[in-house]
Amino acid sequence: MRRFFCVLIAALMLLPALLCSSCEKRPNDELYTPDLEGVLTPMEVNVDASDEYQTIQGFGGINHPVWIADLTEEQRQTAFGNGEDELGFSILRIHVDPDRNNWEKELETAQAAVEAGLLVFASPWDPPADMCETFNHNGNENAKRLRHDKYADYAEHLNDFVSYMRDNGVELYAISIQNEPDYADGWTWWSTEEIMDFILNYSDAIDCRIMSPESFQYRKDFYNEILNSEEALEKVDIFATHFYGTQKWDMAYPLFEEKGVGKELWMTEVYVPDSSTDADVWPQALDVAVNISDAMTEGNMQAYVWWYIRRFYGPMKEDGTISKRGYCMAHFSKFVRPGYIRIGATETPAEGISVSAFKGDDKTVIVAVNRTSNDYAQSFSLSGTKEISYIEAYTTDADVSLERIGNIAFEESTFSFRLTPESVTTFVISH
Repeated sequence: MRRFFCVLIAALMLLPALLCSSCEKRPNDELYTPDLEGVLTPMEVNVDASDEYQTIQGFGGINHPVWIADLTEEQRQTAFGNGEDELGFSILRIHVDPDRNNWEKELETAQAAVEAGLLVFASPWDPPADMCETFNHNGNENAKRLRHDKYADYAEHLNDFVSYMRDNGVELYAISIQNEPDYADGWTWWSTEEIMDFILNYSDAIDCRIMSPESFQYRKDFYNEILNSEEALEKVDIFATHFYGTQKWDMAYPLFEEKGVGKELWMTEVYVPDSSTDADVWPQALDVAVNISDAMTEGNMQAYVWWYIRRFYGPMKEDGTISKRGYCMAHFSKFVRPGYIRIGATETPAEGISVSAFKGDDKTVIVAVNRTSNDYAQSFSLSGTKEISYIEAYTTDADVSLERIGNIAFEESTFSFRLTPESVTTFVISH
């Protein structure tokens, strides 16, 4: 009898492990088999988990309380939480104001982000006014730049911001040298020579990871000199860029792939397709998912950071609710978590379909964007992974936002799904 009870207890202890294959299933989940009859069939998507690329740091946006109102407590939860109707952001960008009296305005949201486990980084638009001078830049006699005799003072200014945030519980992950030095619409211009001078001779005074100046359009000349200088490259931890007007074919950067080993590559600001259209307009909002997919697969970006978190054209609307653009971003930010690795996948199984794939936490995550007006019967095949335990899908199109379908039918390492017209679908595959 005693032996019987010992066996019974052991069996009960093993029960959670025996049930783990269905632990993510929700009550009443039924097997979902999509209707694929008469639907166009593109090339099969082959996902190879052994084919590894960049490690993902996360997704996020900027909070800029000096220019617009701060996020509320409820809005912070929507942005930084990862529950239902939350964006799952894992990165927060903040502003280094030239006036240190404004620095406290950054604290409340930055502190909430740190508490939620986000990476926080900072970008300056301008040095303090007494460090700047006007000069003639391509006929603009009122263009602004940092005085050459103030480089050390500017490094001290940036370091003071790092220390201020640290003293108030916000350990910055990195600080940028300059926001868009090659566009400077109302802020500070930098030439490549000035950037190199500052990095080589003054950046060591900043007690934080150094992020390169952030080109507005991924102009490689702002990074080539750093990459080609062993001394400068050693001092820069993160290469960062913005994607305004950057096309897919301009996202690859072979020189970085060759020389930037061990460095991070981030996309730190963009809005797509524009800043004049309401973020709920469809299918324009789908451009967000396309842009992120291209950034991950073509650009090998490790982070993707939107402009304002809350704006009528952003991921969160002014009333604090998630927009269609936000749901398109959430297809990545909620499921592709920090530390996940992008893996090989058939990226364009048909014209107008974009696919990216990632792995982490014993999951494979596939994001498929269908920009066309066609239905597609898309098949997927996985290799280099453990056996599939369970598949759920989340779809956003004109009619639904992150609609969940669980327990998708599969056979060994393959499954099929109907990609509806002008839609984005994320598959979360548990192993």
